[in-house]
Amino acid sequence: MTPIIVDNLLPAGYADDIERDLTQTGFDWFYVKDVTNANYGNNSGFVHPAYDYGKSPSTWFPYIKPFTYSIEQTLDRKIEELYRIRVGFLYPSPNINQFNTPHVDFLWPHLTACYYVSNTDGDTVIFDQHLSEVGSDINNESLKLYTEKTKFTIKTSVNPVKNRLIIFDGLNFHASTKPKHHDTRLVITVNFK
Repeated sequence: MTPIIVDNLLPAGYADDIERDLTQTGFDWFYVKDVTNANYGNNSGFVHPAYDYGKSPSTWFPYIKPFTYSIEQTLDRKIEELYRIRVGFLYPSPNINQFNTPHVDFLWPHLTACYYVSNTDGDTVIFDQHLSEVGSDINNESLKLYTEKTKFTIKTSVNPVKNRLIIFDGLNFHASTKPKHHDTRLVITVNFK
C-alpha cells in the first residue's frame, strides 16, 4: 500500500480544539520508557491510551473518536475494527539517532494512521522493510534481533504539519523522530482494520 497523505483533514476549529485539549493541564499523560516497544527501552516519551482493544477507553475517548470518521471518509470505507487510539507526546532529545527504533504496532494485518496535532518537526519515517521479512516465528526476541541487524531503507518520511494525516500499511516498519527545533511532537495514532 502506498502511504496516503491528507492535509487539512479536519475543519480548522476542530483541529484547534484537539490541539487545545491535548495541551491543557487536565489531559492525562503517562510516561513510558519506550514509545515504540517495551522491549527496546531507549525511546522514552509520554502517551495517553484513549482506546486499547479489550480495555476500558479513557475519559477523553468520546472527544477523540469522532476524528476517526475523517479516516473513514479518506478511505471511502468504514473502519471494521478499531484496535487502538494512542496519543503520543515526544520531547526534544540530544539523542544522536536519526529516528527512534523501527517497529510495527501489532503483529497482524492492520492499517496505521498518524494525525499531527500541531506544527513541529520530528518526521514519521516509513521503511521499505515489512513484517513478512522477519520469518514465521515472530516474537519479541526475533523482532528485537531483526531490528538490531537490519539496515533499514526509507520508503518515505512525513513532516508533522498540523491537521495532516498519513495512512499506511501497519506491517511496514516505521519510526517516530524526536523533535529538535520544537518543544513537543503531538501525534494521534490509530490502528485499525
